[in-house]
Amino acid sequence: MLIHKLSTKSTQRPFRKKPGDVQVVEFHPSKPIFFLATKRHVRVYDLQRQRLLKTLQPGVKWVSSISVHPGGDNLIIGSYDRRVCWFDLDFSTRPYKILRYKYLALVHRTA
Repeated sequence: MLIHKLSTKSTQRPFRKKPGDVQVVEFHPSKPIFFLATKRHVRVYDLQRQRLLKTLQPGVKWVSSISVHPGGDNLIIGSYDRRVCWFDLDFSTRPYKILRYKYLALVHRTA
């Protein structure tokens, strides 16, 4: 995986070896931090120092999505086994709260 910075025409290679099957990636809204989700873990990288900061352990079978709060201190992880994990990034590598859901309803409205 390579990260390209178009403004300076530079390329960064933050990983020395493959971290696993990459499911989804996300950038921190204000810091040079990069979130990389594999099937079972979310790794948090510092892009300036090019090092792993921590590995989040949601305890799910397969991560499907991640979303970073605009303040950057909370992270939500969705999974295919119908769980949503809420992390407070300042405190722990384990979820602050795990929510389960039965159905996901999509509402399509037409004008």
